[in-house]
Amino acid sequence: MATVIRGDDNFDTSKSGQVLQVVSHLDTAQTTQTLSTSDSVVGNMQKAITPKGTNSKFLVYVRWLGEVGNAHDCVFNIQMNTTRVNINGQGSRHGLTVPVTSFDDGNNDDSTPESANFQTLVSTSSVIGTAITFALVAESTYGAPFATNRTIGGGAQERGTSEIIITEIAA
Repeated sequence: MATVIRGDDNFDTSKSGQVLQVVSHLDTAQTTQTLSTSDSVVGNMQKAITPKGTNSKFLVYVRWLGEVGNAHDCVFNIQMNTTRVNINGQGSRHGLTVPVTSFDDGNNDDSTPESANFQTLVSTSSVIGTAITFALVAESTYGAPFATNRTIGGGAQERGTSEIIITEIAA
């Protein structure tokens, strides 16, 4: 039988590796923006979590659907409280992943979007009761047009949803 974890359950947080909670944000909004050479929060892809443990680890999973002008020059990262994680302070053009390009025509902004699916484990100095915000961010050297949950041109083709899931794991 599976264990159901609710946000109001009390756990023995002294057990290393125990899942303390899972929170998620399902983004259904169809948004467009222009990426810059610094991290831009992708659409509405951010979620706060209030730790139940001290020094917890957080497994952050992202599923994104959208379209990027100049997809070959876009990188994705995760920020924790506006600071990149697991990228060792590297700057522009360094990322945790890139969009998976399904078609590259350069002239077609009405179909064939890109996607990204990735996760990273973040070690923290979390404090019980002090909220942490995780966000999906992207950047592009060329100031690329960027759409989430739709194509750039907004045609009736290939629309979807994106999601960020955060699992707190006891240290």
